[in-house]
Amino acid sequence: MSYLEKVLRHAEKKLLAEAQRKPTDLLDLYRHFLKIEEHRLKLAHLSGEGGREICRRRAQLVTVVLRDVWQRAYRNVVRARTDGTAPEILLSAVGGFGRGELNPYSDIDILFLYVRDRRAEGRVVEDMVEQVLYMLWDVGFKVGHSVRTLPELVEEANSNLETKTSLLEARLLCGEEKLWGEFESVFAKQCVRGKGREDAYVAWRLRDQADRHGKYGNTVFVQEPNVKGGCGGLRDYQNLLWVAHCRRDIRTTLGLQEAHLLDPAERKQIEAAYDFILRIRTEMHYTRKRGDDQLTLELQGKVANNLHYPQPNILRRTEAMMREYYQHAHHLYLICNTLAKRISGVEKQRPAWAFLTNRAHRYGAFTLRYGELSITDPEILSSDPLQLVRVFLLAQQHNAEIGPRLALRIRRRLRHINRDVRYRKEVREMILAIVGSKGKVGRIFRGMHELGVLGRLFPEFAQLTCLVQHEFFHRYTADEHTLVCLEMLDRIIDAEDAPFKHYKPLLLKIGKPHILYLAMLLHDTGKSKNAAHHSEEGAVNAVTVARRLKLPQDDLATLVFLVDHHLTMSETARRKNLDDNEAILEFARVVQTQDRLDLLMLLTFADNEGTGASRQWSDWKELLLWQLYRRTEMALCGSTEFQAVERKSFDELKAKVLVQVEKGGVDPSEVEAHFGTLPDRYFRSMSEDEIVEHLDLIHLFLYRQILQEESALIPCMSWKNFANKGYSEVTLVSWDRERVFSKITGAFAAVGYSILSADIFTRSDNIVIDVFRFCTSRCEAATDERDRKKFLEIVEIALTASGFNFERVVDRDRKGHRFAAGFDGNSFPTKITFDQNSSSEYTLLDLQTPDRPGLLYDISECLNDFGADITHARIATEKGAALDTFYLCDQQGRKISDPKTLLTITDSLKKRLQQEAGK
Repeated sequence: MSYLEKVLRHAEKKLLAEAQRKPTDLLDLYRHFLKIEEHRLKLAHLSGEGGREICRRRAQLVTVVLRDVWQRAYRNVVRARTDGTAPEILLSAVGGFGRGELNPYSDIDILFLYVRDRRAEGRVVEDMVEQVLYMLWDVGFKVGHSVRTLPELVEEANSNLETKTSLLEARLLCGEEKLWGEFESVFAKQCVRGKGREDAYVAWRLRDQADRHGKYGNTVFVQEPNVKGGCGGLRDYQNLLWVAHCRRDIRTTLGLQEAHLLDPAERKQIEAAYDFILRIRTEMHYTRKRGDDQLTLELQGKVANNLHYPQPNILRRTEAMMREYYQHAHHLYLICNTLAKRISGVEKQRPAWAFLTNRAHRYGAFTLRYGELSITDPEILSSDPLQLVRVFLLAQQHNAEIGPRLALRIRRRLRHINRDVRYRKEVREMILAIVGSKGKVGRIFRGMHELGVLGRLFPEFAQLTCLVQHEFFHRYTADEHTLVCLEMLDRIIDAEDAPFKHYKPLLLKIGKPHILYLAMLLHDTGKSKNAAHHSEEGAVNAVTVARRLKLPQDDLATLVFLVDHHLTMSETARRKNLDDNEAILEFARVVQTQDRLDLLMLLTFADNEGTGASRQWSDWKELLLWQLYRRTEMALCGSTEFQAVERKSFDELKAKVLVQVEKGGVDPSEVEAHFGTLPDRYFRSMSEDEIVEHLDLIHLFLYRQILQEESALIPCMSWKNFANKGYSEVTLVSWDRERVFSKITGAFAAVGYSILSADIFTRSDNIVIDVFRFCTSRCEAATDERDRKKFLEIVEIALTASGFNFERVVDRDRKGHRFAAGFDGNSFPTKITFDQNSSSEYTLLDLQTPDRPGLLYDISECLNDFGADITHARIATEKGAALDTFYLCDQQGRKISDPKTLLTITDSLKKRLQQEAGK
């Protein structure tokens, strides 16, 4: 009798001695017993007990309770039968419970197997099942169950492979042992072995695994991994054993080692990984108080704290735990999946022309057959380490894959790739050949990384392995992000879909693709130093790699430039006013040449695509990037068009506008007034057509002042939809007055529109022209007429009604809103900085904070309190993070430069954002 059984028997005796036992007494007995023993398990978990041991002990605990419940139900049924005979029935654990592993809130899957007895009363089995299940449900277990005869079970297992999988690990709990022996024999003969069943089942298991991996991103290194079904999750380990069971009748990793399919080191790695992930999942269940498999950003910090990681703050504890998780999951993913494919014996899909020949092609030490590389003499990999690199060049040249056996052999010989090998001329030439093949680099580098070769060849990159990125908008670890970026570059070469096809001409025309691919490989390597400016550290690594590869000095300089400035183009497009020639010329001075501009454009696009964020690269952001590219291109080549923009005279622009307005009802005096009352930046940023449109709106607005005095404050508005570009534009003309900008932004928030940019121009006669570009929550143009009507109504009321309470309108949209991706003000703190150098006329306010409804309204309200005018705004949202830049001046149109004033604004902004976020 086990310890748990003794404890339960002792509790039963105590119950009988104290009172008359009733069904409720028995229920209380089980609940009390489980409460105490579950608490013991939790204490053992918190003290550091392994994940597998905790799951094993909980399965034992549930087994003890089930057997006791079964025995009571069985006795009750036997007593109720008139002939005194016992029913032929058994209770079996299946699935994870059958495997003997239960996390704290895992489901309990059981099977009732019985022999149909015509002499028995019809409800005998039903009574038995009901008594067991009702007690389990009342106790609080979440039970999955089935009731079958043996023929029914065989039929279901052969028609439903999920059922077959759960039965592979079934174990007898209690009941008819003879029936259980019959089940084991029949199941093996009729469900597992013979008639091609092994092949069909194993092929299905591999397809199911591929589908599951695709669902979770086909990579271990996602920001919020699924610890059960994701790549490198518990299912990968279990899938290996299911395949081995069916194909080789091997049920443990020890059996795989004894069969020389696993070496001891690999077995140790995957056993440690499985135990660690089970421990993480156990803590996730305890923390959430329910079954949970998604290790969200919000949950990661809590789990790391509860598991007592020793780092000094929650950020570092989370980083340490997740790095350990990724390392373990990576071992599971590579070893288990490679071995499962090898054991399965399922050949790579043959091409259509395979019937013409089955001859293998020899390439030195390697053999290529049906698109898969293998090696006949593995010792060559040790005696000639160059082969560990050459195999990937062959895979690229012949569009081949590394066979599973060869992959395992490569992983076991990584120690042979040392410093001497890295500096060999042959290795240098092979690396440059690989990175010089446009559209064919990402897949090869991913294969090299998965097998450990990439980090041996590039120690600078090795430091990124499993490195957690705390940037709010990255979905992947640093190494996975880099690999995805490389694959994004490859995708351009044959692209026919937007936005990739727009970059194809650039990629086709670059003459040195190896610089671009090397820059992408190295662009984030500085992150491993935890430096404030990782680009600078990455540039140092770029110098080291360029010298090791003996790149010419010009190529070295370009490589270092790309790594050092890989964020510059996206930051300029996001933050700067691209209609400002000063900003364009400043960026052109950084880039210097057209070749560098082309390379940086490609690098920036792929870097943004590689974050993995949903709609990260929206039409609006792409439009900004291309606007920066085109204007910089003109500045670099000194084209007459750009120079004309620089030289364009005020009088020439006025004359062209006068010609256009002659056809309308605008008087020339209104044109004179318009040109005499607006700042120079207005005429630098607006086209002639836009100026004419604004004049029409102002003319209508002033006309209303004369004829419709009761509606003098109603703004005149123009609304345009750019559906193919993913945004809309609204221009409002009204009288300048207190908080007019914040009221307009509040109207956007009330309807649910996201503002992309804002330009605010105020004439000296107090007429304000506000131009907003915005989109819906789906990053589309705002074409819904109902929302448009609501927006116009709110704007009209807000700008005309005295005492209009805008807070209530915005607060309605705030209610029930949660921060994106589980972040709040603590896990993604607000960051506010002022920039006095990027503009000669304005102070730039850069703000990062979790996005939410009404955020821009709150910011503008706060700035109004200090008399700060917003003249231009760049509004960006990345995965729920607001990344906004505001061009500010005081009420006299001067920069805001007083340090005390800026500090007061900063403190006030932080306080207001924290207060509103807490509502």
